[in-house]
Amino acid sequence: MDVIFQNTKQTSVTSVDREGQYYLIYSEGHVNVDDFKGGFNAILEDVKQSSKISTVIIDIKKVKSTPLLGRTWLVTSYLPELYKSIEGKLQIGVINSDSFIEGTTIKLLVTSIQTMGLDLGIKFYKNAEEAKKALTETKA
Repeated sequence: MDVIFQNTKQTSVTSVDREGQYYLIYSEGHVNVDDFKGGFNAILEDVKQSSKISTVIIDIKKVKSTPLLGRTWLVTSYLPELYKSIEGKLQIGVINSDSFIEGTTIKLLVTSIQTMGLDLGIKFYKNAEEAKKALTETKA
């Protein structure tokens, strides 16, 4: 795994497994807007530079909160651009937060995304290993 984004506290890390053909976003604690956007933008930049990887695993199990501005940006700007950049072949695995409020917020966010008509292949998993296995084996 190659790290393509990491904040100074190492509580937000985005990596790419080029052999396994997936990105992994890992965050914990209270995520600020710069770290939130930084991890996602690192993927978009990698995709634009030639990567054809279309699988993203988002491990937010230990996240306590994410910024409203970040979530709004994700839905209105980022995901449509990523979807277009990888030509609509995106699949996303989410390991949801243990925090009841944040977990519920993420589920509502996914519902909002789906009502926008973007088929992002979003599925929820118990852990990153389960997501990796399910999402990368479908490509084999």
